[in-house]
Amino acid sequence: GTGGGPAAILRASQQLELFDEELWREPYLDYGIAAIREPEIATPLEAALSQLSGLVEQVLDSGRFPLVLGGEHSLTAGAIRPFAASYKDLVVLQFDAHADLRDGYLGEKYSHASAMRRVLDHAHVELVSVGIRAISKEEADYVDAHPKRVHIFWGKDQASWDIEKIVAPLKGRPIYVTFDIDGLDGAVMPATGTP
Repeated sequence: GTGGGPAAILRASQQLELFDEELWREPYLDYGIAAIREPEIATPLEAALSQLSGLVEQVLDSGRFPLVLGGEHSLTAGAIRPFAASYKDLVVLQFDAHADLRDGYLGEKYSHASAMRRVLDHAHVELVSVGIRAISKEEADYVDAHPKRVHIFWGKDQASWDIEKIVAPLKGRPIYVTFDIDGLDGAVMPATGTP
């Protein structure tokens, strides 16, 4: 389940090779990589997202680059807060199978199905979504209502994607990248809860 995601990621990370065949060296030696100690996660979800926001802010304040890995996409709503506060022209590049633009899902405002909607609660943030394969009517209506802030590149159109068009809103701006594992084709990643 998603609750076990972070611990599973940490266990699996110890099996990764550190040598990069393109750079022909171990680049982590140039930059350094560290993981924070696993905190006791606050509850309820909104408190956990505030906790995550504080952790990301500490990493940014120390001059480091935060990489947030977790068990599901709702964590983005907390992780993005320090970036949205610091960058008034922030754009989010989302790789995902789902738009995640619902205002809430099953009574939860901070659901994984509303992660990008919570990102867009920051009025100055723009969204570029790549690989979307599933969207609800509520989300489609939201996209139609915000054509200057939400740019979707559908998975079904991948063969005709124009990379220049995809990256145009990103040029010259700070970019926050978020990747949901279900953005990969189901044949590549079948073990996801929401294919």
